[in-house]
Amino acid sequence: MRLLVLAALCLSGCTNIVPSTVMRLAAISPIEANPADVAVAITLPEGLEIVADSARLVFTMQKSDVGEVREGVFVLERVPAQRAIFRVAPDDLGAMRDLQATARQWKSEDDDTFKGSLSVTLAPCRIGDGPADDARASLAIRLSEDGVYLPLIRDGPVSAVVEAEQLLEMGPCGTVR
Repeated sequence: MRLLVLAALCLSGCTNIVPSTVMRLAAISPIEANPADVAVAITLPEGLEIVADSARLVFTMQKSDVGEVREGVFVLERVPAQRAIFRVAPDDLGAMRDLQATARQWKSEDDDTFKGSLSVTLAPCRIGDGPADDARASLAIRLSEDGVYLPLIRDGPVSAVVEAEQLLEMGPCGTVR
């Protein structure tokens, strides 16, 4: 099984990805993680915020021998006392568990034909004049309740978590939770 972990839509060209985290996540296996324990830490620079209710965890899997693809998009909710921490919404836990069960079945049938990816998406909004030109951001993921946050992007350019088009087109933040 190959599982790719992407921090955002535009990560493939980012040089601030932490390779050791990607390797550790492959060993931990997100298809075995309890969805209720999965958490994402997103640290954005001053002038940039996440549009309320826009953060998502996307789990895509493919079985190449039959060309079958399944994808789950799960809402990430802010942890109330910790603005930078997001967890899978309670209403999405069952659907994520179901997709994980299918992934485990596909993997057991033929590990060589199973591929998966895990990504985080979000919609940005601007506070004031927006982020500075040299603004930096970080993103980390935790797959177990007592686990550490594994950095996927460590102090990378904002473009590591927000696409250039989004930065140009983003509007001012409304009420941010």
